[in-house]
Amino acid sequence: MKHTLKLFVKYILSGISLGCTFFVIMCLSFYVGGGEEFLKEIFEDFGRQAVGSMLVGIACGATAVIYQFDRFSGFVKTIIHFCVGMGVFYPVAVSLGWIPFYPDRILYTVLQFLVSCGIFMTIWLGFYLFNRNEAKRINKRLREMERDGDNGDISYKAP
Repeated sequence: MKHTLKLFVKYILSGISLGCTFFVIMCLSFYVGGGEEFLKEIFEDFGRQAVGSMLVGIACGATAVIYQFDRFSGFVKTIIHFCVGMGVFYPVAVSLGWIPFYPDRILYTVLQFLVSCGIFMTIWLGFYLFNRNEAKRINKRLREMERDGDNGDISYKAP
Protein backbone atom coordinates (compact mmCIF):
# COMPACT_ATOMS: atom_id res chain seq x y z
CA MET A 1 0.00 0.00 0.00
CA LYS A 2 2.81 2.40 0.90
CA HIS A 3 4.53 1.65 -2.42
CA THR A 4 1.28 2.29 -4.32
CA LEU A 5 0.77 5.63 -2.57
CA LYS A 6 4.34 6.72 -3.37
CA LEU A 7 3.85 5.66 -6.97
CA PHE A 8 0.56 7.55 -7.20
CA VAL A 9 2.16 10.74 -5.80
CA LYS A 10 5.01 10.33 -8.30
CA TYR A 11 2.50 10.08 -11.15
CA ILE A 12 0.59 13.13 -9.87
CA LEU A 13 3.78 15.20 -9.74
CA SER A 14 4.83 13.95 -13.18
CA GLY A 15 1.38 14.87 -14.49
CA ILE A 16 1.65 18.39 -13.08
CA SER A 17 5.08 18.70 -14.65
CA LEU A 18 3.83 17.52 -18.04
CA GLY A 19 0.75 19.76 -17.85
CA CYS A 20 2.89 22.79 -17.11
CA THR A 21 5.41 21.85 -19.81
CA PHE A 22 2.70 21.51 -22.47
CA PHE A 23 1.18 24.80 -21.31
CA VAL A 24 4.51 26.60 -21.72
CA ILE A 25 5.18 24.94 -25.09
CA MET A 26 1.75 26.01 -26.34
CA CYS A 27 2.28 29.58 -25.12
CA LEU A 28 5.70 29.69 -26.78
CA SER A 29 4.17 28.34 -30.00
CA PHE A 30 1.60 31.12 -30.00
CA TYR A 31 4.30 33.67 -29.19
CA VAL A 32 6.54 32.54 -32.06
CA GLY A 33 3.61 32.04 -34.42
CA GLY A 34 2.14 35.48 -33.89
CA GLY A 35 -0.83 34.49 -31.76
CA GLU A 36 -0.68 37.55 -29.53
CA GLU A 37 -4.48 37.77 -29.29
CA PHE A 38 -4.74 34.25 -27.91
CA LEU A 39 -1.82 34.87 -25.54
CA LYS A 40 -3.52 38.02 -24.29
CA GLU A 41 -6.57 35.96 -23.33
CA ILE A 42 -4.38 33.39 -21.57
CA PHE A 43 -2.46 36.00 -19.58
CA GLU A 44 -5.64 37.84 -18.53
CA ASP A 45 -6.78 34.59 -16.90
CA PHE A 46 -3.36 33.10 -16.20
CA GLY A 47 -4.16 31.52 -12.83
CA ARG A 48 -7.14 29.53 -14.13
CA GLN A 49 -5.28 28.62 -17.32
CA ALA A 50 -2.27 27.29 -15.38
CA VAL A 51 -4.45 25.36 -12.91
CA GLY A 52 -6.42 23.90 -15.83
CA SER A 53 -3.19 22.70 -17.41
CA MET A 54 -2.14 21.12 -14.14
CA LEU A 55 -5.54 19.43 -13.69
CA VAL A 56 -5.34 17.92 -17.16
CA GLY A 57 -1.76 16.82 -16.44
CA ILE A 58 -2.84 15.19 -13.19
CA ALA A 59 -5.78 13.42 -14.87
CA CYS A 60 -3.57 12.04 -17.63
CA GLY A 61 -0.50 11.42 -15.49
CA ALA A 62 -2.01 10.06 -12.30
CA THR A 63 -4.33 7.64 -14.06
CA ALA A 64 -1.30 6.14 -15.84
CA VAL A 65 -0.64 4.37 -12.54
CA ILE A 66 -3.23 1.83 -13.69
CA TYR A 67 -0.64 0.32 -16.04
CA GLN A 68 1.31 -0.87 -12.99
CA PHE A 69 -1.40 -3.33 -11.97
CA ASP A 70 -2.14 -6.71 -13.53
CA ARG A 71 -5.80 -6.77 -12.50
CA PHE A 72 -7.06 -5.51 -15.88
CA SER A 73 -6.11 -6.27 -19.47
CA GLY A 74 -4.01 -3.74 -21.39
CA PHE A 75 -7.06 -2.75 -23.41
CA VAL A 76 -9.17 -2.05 -20.30
CA LYS A 77 -6.30 -0.07 -18.75
CA THR A 78 -6.06 2.02 -21.90
CA ILE A 79 -9.83 2.65 -21.96
CA ILE A 80 -9.82 3.72 -18.28
CA HIS A 81 -6.84 6.03 -18.87
CA PHE A 82 -8.46 7.48 -21.98
CA CYS A 83 -11.88 8.04 -20.36
CA VAL A 84 -10.46 9.73 -17.26
CA GLY A 85 -8.03 11.84 -19.30
CA MET A 86 -10.65 12.97 -21.82
CA GLY A 87 -13.27 13.26 -19.09
CA VAL A 88 -11.14 15.93 -17.46
CA PHE A 89 -9.49 17.45 -20.53
CA TYR A 90 -12.57 18.19 -22.61
CA PRO A 91 -14.62 20.03 -19.94
CA VAL A 92 -11.53 21.97 -18.82
CA ALA A 93 -10.63 22.83 -22.43
CA VAL A 94 -14.15 24.05 -23.19
CA SER A 95 -14.51 26.02 -19.94
CA LEU A 96 -11.15 27.77 -20.40
CA GLY A 97 -11.70 28.51 -24.09
CA TRP A 98 -9.01 26.17 -25.41
CA ILE A 99 -11.70 24.62 -27.57
CA PRO A 100 -14.60 26.76 -28.77
CA PHE A 101 -17.99 25.31 -27.91
CA TYR A 102 -21.08 26.02 -29.97
CA PRO A 103 -24.13 24.15 -28.60
CA ASP A 104 -26.13 25.07 -31.69
CA ARG A 105 -23.51 23.54 -34.01
CA ILE A 106 -23.45 19.92 -32.88
CA LEU A 107 -21.44 18.65 -35.86
CA TYR A 108 -18.68 21.17 -35.10
CA THR A 109 -18.69 20.11 -31.43
CA VAL A 110 -18.46 16.42 -32.35
CA LEU A 111 -15.61 17.17 -34.77
CA GLN A 112 -13.74 19.13 -32.08
CA PHE A 113 -14.18 16.23 -29.67
CA LEU A 114 -12.89 13.74 -32.24
CA VAL A 115 -9.86 15.94 -32.96
CA SER A 116 -9.19 16.12 -29.20
CA CYS A 117 -9.43 12.32 -29.01
CA GLY A 118 -6.97 12.03 -31.90
CA ILE A 119 -4.48 14.33 -30.20
CA PHE A 120 -4.84 12.40 -26.94
CA MET A 121 -4.27 9.08 -28.75
CA THR A 122 -1.22 10.46 -30.54
CA ILE A 123 0.34 11.60 -27.26
CA TRP A 124 -0.54 8.25 -25.64
CA LEU A 125 1.04 6.38 -28.56
CA GLY A 126 4.23 8.42 -28.19
CA PHE A 127 4.51 7.50 -24.51
CA TYR A 128 3.66 3.86 -25.29
CA LEU A 129 6.36 3.58 -27.95
CA PHE A 130 8.90 5.25 -25.67
CA ASN A 131 8.13 2.87 -22.80
CA ARG A 132 8.15 -0.16 -25.12
CA ASN A 133 11.61 0.83 -26.40
CA GLU A 134 12.83 1.29 -22.84
CA ALA A 135 11.53 -2.17 -21.90
CA LYS A 136 13.33 -3.71 -24.89
CA ARG A 137 16.55 -1.93 -23.98
CA ILE A 138 16.33 -3.03 -20.33
CA ASN A 139 15.47 -6.63 -21.26
CA LYS A 140 18.39 -6.74 -23.70
CA ARG A 141 20.73 -5.56 -20.98
CA LEU A 142 19.32 -8.12 -18.52
CA ARG A 143 19.81 -10.93 -21.07
CA GLU A 144 23.40 -9.78 -21.57
CA MET A 145 23.96 -9.80 -17.82
CA GLU A 146 22.45 -13.28 -17.57
CA ARG A 147 24.57 -14.55 -20.47
CA ASP A 148 27.69 -13.10 -18.87
CA GLY A 149 26.93 -15.01 -15.68
CA ASP A 150 25.50 -12.14 -13.65
CA ASN A 151 22.80 -13.14 -11.20
CA GLY A 152 19.21 -12.77 -12.27
CA ASP A 153 16.64 -13.86 -14.78
CA ILE A 154 14.49 -10.79 -14.26
CA SER A 155 12.82 -9.11 -17.19
CA TYR A 156 11.09 -5.77 -17.26
CA LYS A 157 7.58 -5.43 -18.69
CA ALA A 158 6.54 -2.12 -20.24
CA PRO A 159 3.53 -0.45 -18.64
